[in-house]
Amino acid sequence: MVIALCAGGLAVLRAVSGFRDDAADAREDRRLRDTACLELETRLNRLPPPGATSTPQARATAVRDENAATRIYVGRLDNQRVSDGWRELLDSRTAFAEALDAQVKSRTPAFYVAPAPRDGVSLADQLAHWSPAACAGPIRRLAAPDL
Repeated sequence: MVIALCAGGLAVLRAVSGFRDDAADAREDRRLRDTACLELETRLNRLPPPGATSTPQARATAVRDENAATRIYVGRLDNQRVSDGWRELLDSRTAFAEALDAQVKSRTPAFYVAPAPRDGVSLADQLAHWSPAACAGPIRRLAAPDL
């Protein structure tokens, strides 16, 4: 009987310790994701926004520079659904940059076309929901390269 009580007590202690470890791991993961978003924002803030440029070529370069800065963040993501969403956003921005390059030669205006909404929710809103709150600024900036 004493042995059973001791074994049960040890099992309870291990379970409580396991919950504490899981909570600590979750806090550390959240802190790392927040830090990664803040690093992304810092990289983006060092670059001129596409809307601040005066020519289509300069705007295309600014879009590509922002995409390169964002790919560093996307490469660190563990969640496949979230990284796919970020890549879809980057693909639409790349298409916009290519249209800006073509605009110089053909004089046809380039338009940014955002990724199609899923279930009535824009990709930018989904990314804001899936990502840490610290990513809200970079998401808004990247979702509007034509501004």
